[in-house]
Amino acid sequence: MLSFIAALIVILAPAPLRLGDLLTEVDRNAPAVDVARADLAVQRAAVDVAGAWQDPSVSVMSEAIPLAAMTDESDPVMLAYRISQPLNLFGRRDIAKRIASSDVRRFEAGVRRVRWDARAQAVRLFYELWMIDEMVRIVDEQLALLARMREAALALVRAGMGGMGHHDVLRAESEMAAMEAERASFADERLAIVAMLNTLRGRAPTEPVGAVELPGAGALPHPDRIVAAASRTPEVAAARAMKESAVAQRELAQRMYLPMVMLDIEYEQKLDGMPDGLGLGVSVTVPLWWWDRQRNEVAMARAMERAAERETVAMTAMADAELRMAWSRARAAERRVTALENAAIPKLRETLISIETAYVAGTEKFITLLDAVMELKALEAARAEAVVRRGVLRYELQRIAGNQVLP
Repeated sequence: MLSFIAALIVILAPAPLRLGDLLTEVDRNAPAVDVARADLAVQRAAVDVAGAWQDPSVSVMSEAIPLAAMTDESDPVMLAYRISQPLNLFGRRDIAKRIASSDVRRFEAGVRRVRWDARAQAVRLFYELWMIDEMVRIVDEQLALLARMREAALALVRAGMGGMGHHDVLRAESEMAAMEAERASFADERLAIVAMLNTLRGRAPTEPVGAVELPGAGALPHPDRIVAAASRTPEVAAARAMKESAVAQRELAQRMYLPMVMLDIEYEQKLDGMPDGLGLGVSVTVPLWWWDRQRNEVAMARAMERAAERETVAMTAMADAELRMAWSRARAAERRVTALENAAIPKLRETLISIETAYVAGTEKFITLLDAVMELKALEAARAEAVVRRGVLRYELQRIAGNQVLP
């Protein structure tokens, strides 16, 4: 019966949370990413609108309608039907589409940035959730150790070997109560993290989330390989798209020195039996006030080009510095995890076992044992924080780059 209940619990328990699965869901369902993709779709639709032909205008006009009886000298009554079509010539239409296409590339860079920011937020929550579960494990381990210390103190009291044994019992129980309260607070923190993670996943905030399975942490690539991604960040891509747009806008402003052309077709209907007529006409604008408009638009577009070029250089430099800083911090976190896991914590555990054995034998003080227990808890917590920092900083490299730069 007990085995059946255990199996049922395993079946009903939430599936473990894996980082790869989480990021796949965030890419697909994160609210901010969804909004950014919708904005991109609007911008893509604007490409077909840019440079579109203007609608023709149609007019109907009557001429020589008599207000009195007609005479032989009266002009014949005529109806004129005219269609006027503006002609978007001299490459203006193609340039307008280039400008709109540059805006699409800028929005694509924006979607990439929003996507990587959402993924990084999910990664931070993922590791925070792991840390909550890890702290619960640490506290449970310390509670079990404190329970043994209390029993050892009681045994010393019963054996008449602990003059202050009852104080040791009370101190152990006090520490246990504090840890129980700390453990209870972790449950509330976990609920808050789960709510935000589920929102990023496109799920109900209260949906249970299983235990976190940490991914493996491979060796960091050489910093030169990481920094090479600085020229491909979303910010740099957006700045380059802005420059492309500015170049196209300058070309369009220069084309405005050329006249705008209007084609007119007219059909004349004679109502007096005379033959109908057909008329054609071409009208053009005269860019007379070029110094008041075209010249200033060209100057403005050139200033936009220079600004976009400087932004490209600045964004590349900033990404280079941020990647180097994140790489150094990730390496430092890796070294701290290694030092804690391979040296500090194992050695302190050995010391703690020795102190506990001596206390049970009545040759060591309770306070010495308690100090060792608290020190171990602090080191275990420091290790958990270092693991979280290492994982977040490793992913920060990819968030800054806006690309997959780690294996």
